[in-house]
Amino acid sequence: MNKSAYQQLRFSVLSEITDAIDSSRLSSLDADVLTNNVMRLLLAACATAQVKEQRARREFLTFRRNPEATVPGWAFRKPGIDSRLPTL
Repeated sequence: MNKSAYQQLRFSVLSEITDAIDSSRLSSLDADVLTNNVMRLLLAACATAQVKEQRARREFLTFRRNPEATVPGWAFRKPGIDSRLPTL
């Protein structure tokens, strides 16, 4: 998330908070503190999701087959119907 997108999102969250809560009970300082906490949680969740996605991509791209693994018998048959038809 770049800086301008973050600022727009933060402004939207702040306006939603101030609209939802009665302004006589909420000071601007309280709204700012609440907005900061919400944005901090949101950024932490976004960062966690991004790290998870990057790890999955890295594991997929760096996958290596274990050379000592036993290969199943079906892996040596030719694909298609020819290998399943009886020979004459």
